Amino acid sequence: MDWWQAILLGVLQGLTEFLPVSSSGHLVLGQQFFRLTREESGAALFFDGMVHLGTTLAVICYFWRERSKRPPVKNGKQADSAYSDQSAAWSEPSANVQKACVCAAEHTDAGLSWGWWLWLLGWASLPAALAVLLLNRAIRDSFVNVPLVASNFLILGGLLWATDCLSPGTTGAREMCWYHALLIGVGQAFSAVLRGLSRSGMTLSVALLLGLERTWAVRFSFAMSIVANLGLALLGAVHAWWERPSAHWFSTAFLGWTLLAALTSALVGYATMRPLLQLVRQARLRWFSYYLWAMGLVAWIGYAWRSA
Repeated sequence: MDWWQAILLGVLQGLTEFLPVSSSGHLVLGQQFFRLTREESGAALFFDGMVHLGTTLAVICYFWRERSKRPPVKNGKQADSAYSDQSAAWSEPSANVQKACVCAAEHTDAGLSWGWWLWLLGWASLPAALAVLLLNRAIRDSFVNVPLVASNFLILGGLLWATDCLSPGTTGAREMCWYHALLIGVGQAFSAVLRGLSRSGMTLSVALLLGLERTWAVRFSFAMSIVANLGLALLGAVHAWWERPSAHWFSTAFLGWTLLAALTSALVGYATMRPLLQLVRQARLRWFSYYLWAMGLVAWIGYAWRSA
């Protein structure tokens, strides 16, 4: 791996992490195109986990920046209603949070407590955690499987197209229950096992199928990415440590380029997060379907040409 390849892959991760097009799938194709990891699934898993950790740091920085901008609360209400709509996902607790578990008839996510966030994210993360424990080898092998990525790009494009035909959902944060989070987590579990099934694409599609309001669905998927990416980084680091004595790829040079790619993904992710999230909230999902179908066909053609 050269420095420019590390930077290019970091930019690719930063640009695709917050779009429903599978950043991991793009990294698999990029690494195989440059023949960086070849059949070394442990190297690919470690590299993918570290660059995802980079964008996770960008998410955390974005999180704290949004909280620091929140205006003072007066009489139990946000002083600036315009800002409240923008940063509601990270606002302070309110007295009515205890009623959220019985689906209060409010569609806003303002006033959710840390406890309620952790409750929802815990249920949403459970299926992927079980998948990692039970299907560890399959997950690792998927990081060097180009046909799998190409096929899943085509499948994901069809799913996003079908989801785009649904009527707008009305279930907001206050109405969301634990089983909504669990089912969204099942979608995330599929993306954890199968490269090319975008995590954000799967979680967003399931959320909209369940009738969640779109802005809240995007915000919840956004929050889920923190837990999922930290788990992926941990999985990659554990595999790298296990393989360290015998893995020829585990070198100082490889670790240096991986660090460079992770830093690049963090910077690019932080710089592009707001416009990309805005795009996902406002764009038709079928627009991403066209891109995924094109990429899936290109990946299949490229794989067939190299295998010939």
